[in-house]
Parts: sequence; C-alpha cells; structure tokens
Amino acid sequence: MVESSGEQEAQRLERAVQTYVERVERIPQQLLTRTPSPGEWTIMELTAHAAEIYSYWAKQFAEIRTRPGTPFGRTASDPDRARFIEEHKGDPLPSLIERMRTGSADAARALRGYSPDEWQTVTGIHAARGEMHMDAMSNLFLAGHAEEHLTQLDGTLREVQG
Repeated sequence: MVESSGEQEAQRLERAVQTYVERVERIPQQLLTRTPSPGEWTIMELTAHAAEIYSYWAKQFAEIRTRPGTPFGRTASDPDRARFIEEHKGDPLPSLIERMRTGSADAARALRGYSPDEWQTVTGIHAARGEMHMDAMSNLFLAGHAEEHLTQLDGTLREVQG
C-alpha cells in the first residue's frame, strides 16, 4: 500500500539527518566514545554507521529505479557495513557529519527522482525481506532508518551520561 511519495520521503530523511547532526554536535567530546552497555554502539560508531548508509542506499535506490523488480540492498550481516564502522569510528566528528550530509543529499535526490507513478509501481527484491514497495524500502532503509538513529542517539546519550 502506497502512503507517501519520493518527495515526502526525501523531506523526512532530510529532517531526521539535520536533527541528528544538530544533536550530535552538542554532545561533549568525552561522551562520544563511551560505551553505553555491552554490545551497544558508541555515539561515534552510530555516527560512522550513518555516515556510510545514506550513500550506500542512495546508489541502491537510484539503481532499483532503472531496474525495477530486481534484487537490491544488503542485510545487517554484510561485512562491508561492519568494516566501515570499525575503520571510521575514530574519524573526526566533522568528517563523519560531512559524509552523512553528502550521502543523505544523494539519497534525497534519488528519492526525488521517482515520479509519482514510479513510486507506486516500482518494487525491488531484498534478500531477507522479499519483494518490497518504495514506501517500505524508504521506511526500512532510509527515512525511517534515519528517524530510528535519532531514537538510538538519544538512548545512547542517556546511557553514557549515566
């Protein structure tokens, strides 16, 4: 069931990323690398994750538009996803923020590239979730995921402030 549009999802993504950036820039440096609890990401690890995913999904959403009904994406166990976080969690925060902004701008452009008809009809096949429509794809992998990062950031900050 189609409930949104590429434009709406692009705006949703932009709002979530902007809010994340505003919040993370105010966090004291000493809290950025503090582990919240075993198995949970630090704020820098979460930010490195965000710095990687928007660019990745921008390419995926652009590709599925040109090849509807084909396989797309990756699962949480993808080694490139984890490798990026490990390799970049120590990068300077401004560098990670710049990557987030660039990747999310690319992703918003990809979302806006869908005509209303394409948004309603294009599907892709995800390895773990099967056939997905654009609303579900954006909610799970882009706009909705960016909003989840806000919730995760707030929860992690509460834990590390302890």
